[in-house]
Amino acid sequence: MPETGLPPAKRRGELVIPILILWSLGALVIVAYFWTDEGFSEWLGDLYLVPWALITAAVMLAPAAYLYRQGKFDPFHPTVYGVWSYLFWTFVGGSFVLTIGVTDPYFLSFIENPGFNLPLSLVYVCLGFIGMVVGFYVPIGGYASRNLEKIMPKWEWGTRDVWLPGLFLIFCGIGLNILGFIQGLLGYQRVDEIGIFDSLLVFLTTIFTLGYVLLWMGVFHLKRGTMISYAIVAFLILLIPLRMALYGSRSSLVVSVIPIGLAYWYSGRKIKWVHAAVFGALIFVAVTVGIIYGTTFRNIKGSEARINAGDYAGQVAATVEYLGKTDPGVLFGQAAQDFAERIENLSSLGVVVSNYEKLEPYEESYGIKNNIVNEFLTSFIPRFVWPDKPMVSDARAYSDLYFNFSENSFAITVFGDLLRNFGPIGIPLGMILVGVYLRIIYDLLIATPEPRLWKKAAYFPLLGLVHWEGFYSSIFPNTIRVIAVIAVALLAANLFTRKRW
Repeated sequence: MPETGLPPAKRRGELVIPILILWSLGALVIVAYFWTDEGFSEWLGDLYLVPWALITAAVMLAPAAYLYRQGKFDPFHPTVYGVWSYLFWTFVGGSFVLTIGVTDPYFLSFIENPGFNLPLSLVYVCLGFIGMVVGFYVPIGGYASRNLEKIMPKWEWGTRDVWLPGLFLIFCGIGLNILGFIQGLLGYQRVDEIGIFDSLLVFLTTIFTLGYVLLWMGVFHLKRGTMISYAIVAFLILLIPLRMALYGSRSSLVVSVIPIGLAYWYSGRKIKWVHAAVFGALIFVAVTVGIIYGTTFRNIKGSEARINAGDYAGQVAATVEYLGKTDPGVLFGQAAQDFAERIENLSSLGVVVSNYEKLEPYEESYGIKNNIVNEFLTSFIPRFVWPDKPMVSDARAYSDLYFNFSENSFAITVFGDLLRNFGPIGIPLGMILVGVYLRIIYDLLIATPEPRLWKKAAYFPLLGLVHWEGFYSSIFPNTIRVIAVIAVALLAANLFTRKRW
């Protein structure tokens, strides 16, 4: 496998086929849906979501199938990563979860005519995904990345040169995470008022992820282990449960495992099916343990109210003690139910699809009207310059308006956010821009003629900025902020290497 982990790139003309296939599938979905309307759903009865789920699965898996056929499969390719890490389970899996009745969220009653609006939600997901893929393959992203490549630093960090930079970044990140935790910005807690430097502190915690990925890159690029590399592996593994305990999140464990797989994949090592099986098993264990711990921790803590560090640590200890005393069968049974409820976000999107036109007149009073444009225009004004800057994309306000419950952040999804702001046409057009962005970072950092360890490390936090269940409005402002943080962090880390500009 080459240094990038990818075979040499093909000419752009070969990409016409998958684009046409995806657009044809999307057109088929739309035509079939509006041709059959409600009659088809009534004929299928309770199974009305199944054909739409299968079509959605075909649309989502088409890019991965094409890349595999071309010998270019990459699980962290932008058109593949989002599918297996979120989209497939949430919308395809979520469709089957709803169909067999594993979950029955209270807000299903908010969806008028579910037989029409839930399939329509899947249609919008397909359109958005196709738009993202098309945006990835149009030439503009490749053109931009080739020009940006000319101004990228030429740092050549050898495998043994990354230990000090990586440790520098990760310890800075640990310090920033602790500070954010003390301030009530991180973990299962929230503050009532946003401080002028709170947002800056949250984005600076990206430094931890950067150092974490960089150190794993260094470990897997070594042809033979050393005492230093073994010590670093032990240190990194120790951080995983500590981070899970600090965040109290159901996903904190899996987000610590995924970078390990990414570092291994891009290390240039030969990948076998057994490696994929091991990685899949690790993901399964991480998801299961994360759900068990995160759900139990939240139930014991009771709310997101901010508490002091000592009391928070006491909640962690109480959670561990409870888990040690509880029957594993009960824990795994509850984890399965929680997992089903967690991945099912189709109904959340269905609420938006069903009600966005009726609730649009009320959005201004909740502060979320035109949030995509407003956040882009105001996000670059620092809060220390504008202390009273309003929160434009407020998940609590959104939840209050659409779900009549403001104490939880319901899944918004980028598709729902685009639909609320611009209507159906905004979904594929907005996702085309996301595809262009993903193409730029992929070509610039992974499929580059000059692969570097620091580029691969920078790729993961930038890839994760496309937060599929969050606000679309946050993607590009957050991208600019994180790029600035990564640039400054890497400049500082470069001072700790033996090789400079």
